[in-house]
Amino acid sequence: MVSYRMWLKVKEVKRNCCKSLSWLFLAAFLFSVSSSGCAWWKKKEPDPTPQVLYEKAMIFFNKKKYESAAEAFKKVKEEFPLSDYTLLAELRTADSYFFNQNYAEAIVLYEEFKKLHPLHPEVPYTIYQLGMCHYKQMRTLDRDQTETEKAIEQFRYLIENFPQSTHTTGAKTRMQACLRQLADHEFYVGNFYFRIKRYKAALGRYQIILQKYPDSGLEWKIKPLIATCQTEIAKEDQKRKENEAREERKKKEREDKQKSKKLGWPTPANPFYFSI
Repeated sequence: MVSYRMWLKVKEVKRNCCKSLSWLFLAAFLFSVSSSGCAWWKKKEPDPTPQVLYEKAMIFFNKKKYESAAEAFKKVKEEFPLSDYTLLAELRTADSYFFNQNYAEAIVLYEEFKKLHPLHPEVPYTIYQLGMCHYKQMRTLDRDQTETEKAIEQFRYLIENFPQSTHTTGAKTRMQACLRQLADHEFYVGNFYFRIKRYKAALGRYQIILQKYPDSGLEWKIKPLIATCQTEIAKEDQKRKENEAREERKKKEREDKQKSKKLGWPTPANPFYFSI
C-alpha cells in the first residue's frame, strides 16, 4: 500500500515538472521573439526616398556638421543619380566643403557643376561661390595677390553675364573690395621703393594705381609722392648727365694724350707744351 502511494506521488511530481518545463520553454520563445523586434508580424519599413535622404543631409548642414553633410549629400547622388534632388545634392556638397573652409575641393565641385549644368538656374550662385572661394583665400598686402585677381575674374564674369541675378549686388561689393586690395598692394610696394630711394620703381607703382584703380581713394596720397619722385628722378638724370659729360671729357683727354705721344706733339707734361 505504501509502495503504491509513493508511486503516485512520484508520478505527480514528474507531471508538474513537465508542466513547468513547458512554461519555461514558452516564456523563452516569447522573449526571443519580442527581442528580435517581432520580425514575424512587424511591417517592413519602406526604403528612403531621395527627398528623405536630402532632408537628412540638410539637417547636418544646418547644424554646421559639414563633413557629415557632405557624406550624406554624396549618398543622395550615389543611390539616386537620376533624381531631381541629385543636382541640388551636388551643389550642397560643394557648399559643405566651402563652409568647412576646404576651398580647393569646393572650387573643383563648383567648376564641375557649372560645366555639366550650364543652363541650371543655380549657375549664377555657383559663379559667385567660385569668387568667394578665392576671396576667402586673399593674402595680406605684402604677399602675392593671385587669389585676389582670380576673385575679381569670377565676380566680373557674374556681373557681365548675369546682371539680373540676385547675387550680382554682392559680387559688385566684393569686387570693389578686391580692387581696393590690389590698389593698396601697389601702394605698399610703391612706398617700399620710395623708402629705399628707387624713385623710378616707386613712380611706376603710383601711376598704376591712378590708371587701373582711379576709385581707390588713394589719389590725394599719391600725387605728392609722384611729384617728389619726379623731382628726385630729374635730379638723378641731371647728375647722370653731368657724370657722363665728365667721363666723356676724361675720355677725350686720354685719347688726345695718346695721339700726341704717337705724333710727338708737346703735352702738358712736356716743358715745350704750348696751347693755342
